[in-house]
Amino acid sequence: MTTLIANLIRWRWPLALFSLCLLGFALLGLQHFSFDGSPREFFADDDPSYERFQALEDTYGSDYRIFFMLSAREGSMLDPENLQALSEMTEQAWTLPFVRRVDSLSNFQFTHSTEDELFVEDMFGEQVLVDPKALKSRQNKAITDPDIVNRLVSPDGKHVSLVMSLNLTQEQSQTPEAAELVEQAYALAESIKDQYPNIETAATGGLLSTYHNMQVAQSDMKLMIPVMFGLMFLLLGVLLRSISTILVAFTIAIFSAMGAVGFASWFGITFSVLSINAIIISIIVAMAHCIHIFTQFFRELQTQPTAPALEASLRSNVFAVSVTSLTTVIGFLSLNTNDLPPAVALGNAAAIGTALAWLFSFTILPALVMILPFKPHQTSEPLIDRCIGKLTDLLIARTNLALAAMIALTIIMVVLSLRNEFNDNLTESLHRPHIFRDDTDKIDRNFGAVYIYSFNMDSGGANDIVDPAYLRKLDEFAAFLRQQPEVTSVRTFSDTIKRLNKSMHGDDPAYYRIPDDRELIAQYLLLYELSLPFGLDLGEQLTSDRRYSLLVANMPSLDTKTDIGLDERIWAWQQENLPAHMQERNVAISTIWSHLTIHSLTNSLEGSAIALVLISVILLLMLRSVRYGIISLIPNILPAVFGFGAWYLYSGNVGLGLTCVVIITIGIVVDDTVHLLAKYQKALQIKHGRVEDAIRLTLHQVGPALFMTTVVLASGFSVLGLSQIVINSALGQVTTVILLAAFVLDVVLLPAVLLIWDRNRDQEYELRNAATT
Repeated sequence: MTTLIANLIRWRWPLALFSLCLLGFALLGLQHFSFDGSPREFFADDDPSYERFQALEDTYGSDYRIFFMLSAREGSMLDPENLQALSEMTEQAWTLPFVRRVDSLSNFQFTHSTEDELFVEDMFGEQVLVDPKALKSRQNKAITDPDIVNRLVSPDGKHVSLVMSLNLTQEQSQTPEAAELVEQAYALAESIKDQYPNIETAATGGLLSTYHNMQVAQSDMKLMIPVMFGLMFLLLGVLLRSISTILVAFTIAIFSAMGAVGFASWFGITFSVLSINAIIISIIVAMAHCIHIFTQFFRELQTQPTAPALEASLRSNVFAVSVTSLTTVIGFLSLNTNDLPPAVALGNAAAIGTALAWLFSFTILPALVMILPFKPHQTSEPLIDRCIGKLTDLLIARTNLALAAMIALTIIMVVLSLRNEFNDNLTESLHRPHIFRDDTDKIDRNFGAVYIYSFNMDSGGANDIVDPAYLRKLDEFAAFLRQQPEVTSVRTFSDTIKRLNKSMHGDDPAYYRIPDDRELIAQYLLLYELSLPFGLDLGEQLTSDRRYSLLVANMPSLDTKTDIGLDERIWAWQQENLPAHMQERNVAISTIWSHLTIHSLTNSLEGSAIALVLISVILLLMLRSVRYGIISLIPNILPAVFGFGAWYLYSGNVGLGLTCVVIITIGIVVDDTVHLLAKYQKALQIKHGRVEDAIRLTLHQVGPALFMTTVVLASGFSVLGLSQIVINSALGQVTTVILLAAFVLDVVLLPAVLLIWDRNRDQEYELRNAATT
């Protein structure tokens, strides 16, 4: 080991040059960097549910939409002037790029007949707006027609919707052209509000979600990384009181993060709002290595020159830093067991960053230390050491009390952590206040149409959608859906046929039903399709072979449990009431997301178990002791329990971002345990098995470094907790608590356990020495 360390310093420039060349190669990969802010990035391409969703898009068109809600400040949106505003916005929306269809109350295709002639026209065309009698009749129909109310107009008439259906793929949604479309859509809304001051607008939709997620992710990185660096380096400066140390740590951290992104881009990893946190994690891991090395370095610098002090520090830390880097990499790589592509990307990118942080800490760091000015000076370590010394004395004097208190606190945290519920609402990806989140909430309150269930209903054969038996079953299914308390509106082809039948019989309500004659239904459908204007055909409801029809149910945003429960309730009803060929599971991004939250938890538990087993094996080999290998599990497992216990008090809802937090943190929290147990074993030998003296020496040697590392790392993750992206802020907040809990457990619970477990070790040493003599 001594020779290795000496060579690290002797050959520091060739080694630093090698690392810089490696970094340069990594930076070339940035030309392949890609970022996807869409919720769809969370779905694996081979996910069966997502495959069905993509197949549905291939059949009926892209699911990307922009949903505008127009609201009247005074009066009703069914007033002539407000309807005129809706009409103008509808016409202008057709001119926007990527728009394939625009649906609103203004251009809803209203049917009526004179004798045997069917007429299809806009619900509120120009002629209707200037005819008070016709306008009154259409207003009444608008708030009573089940195909309109809660879909195109709210029951009270105060709000109407305008939905732009887009021809966009997921890849196109990330392009500047898609962003320009969003900005043009917002500009259109602003122009309408300027022209009609009584109108307010709100907007939501999948494309807007992608747009705003990307915008917020970029602004978060621009804000949080400088703030994180500023806070961490301020703390580092206060603790170690050295500008040169800050410069070196800054360099190692930046190189590690840039290298991680570069290599990840070479490997084709696509970053998302979750995996982009690999940048912050790489910086934090690099900072941890620097703190351990510099804490010992300044201690050695008090008695010897720079080169010998650096060599002594590297010799003291190379083993522990290498082991912690290995365990951290294993923890991150265990995320490959997860079904979430962003979690896998996060794990792989963070593993690369961790490996580079280890490499740069032993190659670039020595070269920088040897050229920068470092002088012996007093750091904050003595003050921290005195505090830890008092804690150690108290711990030794009250071992049983400390252990009992920690056990009681652990039990409380276990109970609290188990009270968390798994809930991740797809529409709540951003924190309030934010225009997208606020607008989505408004639309959710007034329309309850944010979650959309789609069912591709099979009639059994080509052209069989006009089969009365099929239509009656379709109508029966729609009636069942409307009875569900979560559902606000249902759109089904059977309603179109019932409306046509009613129109062809002089609007007699008695004929609002499915006709018995298949040929008659086919004639109605033909007349209706021939009367529809361009762009408003039935292509979004019917397949070209007329075998399938799309039934759509709208509802407000649901929590995970309710969403899955409704999906299962609908499937159970279908199995009991529909023929086999008509049974079709719901296809919805929201439901896929809900199931993914549960699956991700299962994957994370599996990944955590794998990581824990591998890390435990490494610790057993490193410590060469089953005794200490078992003891090490305590401070490695419990921090996550404390983190989720505290989270219950704050929120109580565990979403996708937190399902992988255990794997992310397990490799990091092992760091403190490795340093403490490695030093404790040596101290136990030096003190001839006197466990109290060994604990004092161990905490004196590593306590200040553990404290400084925890403060700096926790401050870094706490900045992530300020993110406006819910997944990231939750990850940062829980990780901060886990890191703080890990420190407390390592300096209180672990020593207390060792004091009791090893209380007779001095006798073992005496017997061993006697046997040797």
